[in-house]
Amino acid sequence: MNKKPMFAGSFYPASSDELNNLLNSYKEPLSNDYKSKAVIVPHAGYIYSGHAAMAGFQYLEPSENIFIIAPSHNESFNNIALPQYSFFETPLGNIEVNNKLISEIAEKFPSIIADEVFEKEHSIEVQLPFLQNLFYPQRQSAVDFMKTLKKLGRKIRIVPILTGNCDYRIISDLISTYWENSSFIISSDLSHYYTQEQCRQIDTYTATIIETGRIEFLENAQACGIVGIKGLVDFANNNDCSLIRAEMYNSGDISNEKNKVVGYGSWFLYEDSRNDFIEKYYPKYVIETARESIIAAINEEEYIPQKIPSVLTEFGASFVTLKLDGELRGCIGSVYPTKPLILDIIDNAKNAGFQDPRFEPLTIEELDRLEVSVSILSAIERINFKDERDLLSKIYPYGIILVERDKRAVYLPVVWEQLPDKEIFLNSLKEKAGLPPNYFSKTIEAYKFSAIYISEDNIIYH
Repeated sequence: MNKKPMFAGSFYPASSDELNNLLNSYKEPLSNDYKSKAVIVPHAGYIYSGHAAMAGFQYLEPSENIFIIAPSHNESFNNIALPQYSFFETPLGNIEVNNKLISEIAEKFPSIIADEVFEKEHSIEVQLPFLQNLFYPQRQSAVDFMKTLKKLGRKIRIVPILTGNCDYRIISDLISTYWENSSFIISSDLSHYYTQEQCRQIDTYTATIIETGRIEFLENAQACGIVGIKGLVDFANNNDCSLIRAEMYNSGDISNEKNKVVGYGSWFLYEDSRNDFIEKYYPKYVIETARESIIAAINEEEYIPQKIPSVLTEFGASFVTLKLDGELRGCIGSVYPTKPLILDIIDNAKNAGFQDPRFEPLTIEELDRLEVSVSILSAIERINFKDERDLLSKIYPYGIILVERDKRAVYLPVVWEQLPDKEIFLNSLKEKAGLPPNYFSKTIEAYKFSAIYISEDNIIYH
């Protein structure tokens, strides 16, 4: 039996040509070639959430099986629900359900099999045309058709799953179990029916939690698909992965309605840290941003960047270091993330050039000889230690923050290149904090962090 479309003509166009044209209009050229096996995407009417959804879907790597994990909005049940349908229909055709895998999941995980739970549910249906538009051939020649099939391998099949009253660890375990031969779509909108200003505050908080993996702070009211989101975040935490923002806005940005808005966001799973993603794909953008901020400040202007990569709109902490003829000319930074990373880099670059109390403000004549580098910090972690010897054994190769009452100092990881001896490194840091090099007490606190270091020397300009 096939699942008929219920929301064609309301959530999205019923005409196949109109639907494909609309989906194609949401596509934007990607500034990197990364493909992910898991994404979080919204599920509202396309006029509202279509752009955000496509921003996430464009990162999705097609697999033999594509799980769609979505919340149930109409039916109440425990754990997860699975369908018996053979196909889901959309205006773009049929998309096959992997019934064999459905039966296997039903045996391994607490679940119910009930088609009626899916009958009036939009959170899975609205995702299907994106898959068909991106991964199924559209009006191609026989040769192109065969090339597409060869690229994709076997034709994709979906595994639709609805979550009810469900422990997120079921979803995390499900992803882990089928990770090797599958891709995963987590279907969820963000906050519902707050004012636009409240929505932005709540969704920014939710996004920061997703991006930092602090799963304990995710609450049901923050997103309708919170179970799936928590499951994917838990999987990411357990496998040293990160969730990278692709897009985020709210319905008020589309309709100009300010009183009862819904938030939309999309993320993709990156199999490394966020900072490694930035270092790999956006080093040139980071350095150019810092340099342009300095140039604007010299001209007494405010620098406003263009076409900001979404990952740089995530909150982050950075240091900007300036050198002139190889000698330090300014260094200012942030230890804790308090604003979007792009703004942190802009502000720190400006401050390194004009607010570092150790140096006179930069002049326009120095720009051609100025070397700019940016360090982007990881989360800060406290170091527990018994005594100074124990602390010395735990500080390399990290950046270190030393705190003693009202005195504090920080060294970036790159300082190890100048001070490779642990004892000399720590004593120098003490002196920077205004303490004697041989000072130690039971009240000293130490924190560590890692950082990526982006310098102009390592970037090829074209």
